[in-house]
Amino acid sequence: ATAAAYRAAESGGAERCDCVFCRNFKAQREVAYPDSFKSLLEQLGIDLRKEGEVYLSGPVEDGYYVYEGRFYLIGEMIIAGESTISGPAPHRLACFFAETSRKLEEFKGEPLLAIEFVTRVMWVIPDDPESGWSAAAAL
Repeated sequence: ATAAAYRAAESGGAERCDCVFCRNFKAQREVAYPDSFKSLLEQLGIDLRKEGEVYLSGPVEDGYYVYEGRFYLIGEMIIAGESTISGPAPHRLACFFAETSRKLEEFKGEPLLAIEFVTRVMWVIPDDPESGWSAAAAL
């Protein structure tokens, strides 16, 4: 059911946004998620290009930008847990399952969980990250 919902979704959160932070994340999605996390998403029927939400949470750590986000899946919480998944140095990702009350059209009212994550990536796009902070402050 989760895989069908992801097939029905047109895009993920990073694609629906054109801010410099989301563009930087999209440019590095492959390194943002360690292989073991990608395998977990695949097992659960989740398309890694369709995050429910992703955002820069700052601050910069050792030159890496800290991003948080979540993926959604159909299911119910039995036991809560948290995990740190290491990727190739210096990438690391922490994730946990959480209950959510979000109502998403693609999931057709099914019981919904979220896999929340925190990861780090370099700044690789030519746009200045300061322009993103300036735009955010103007809102």
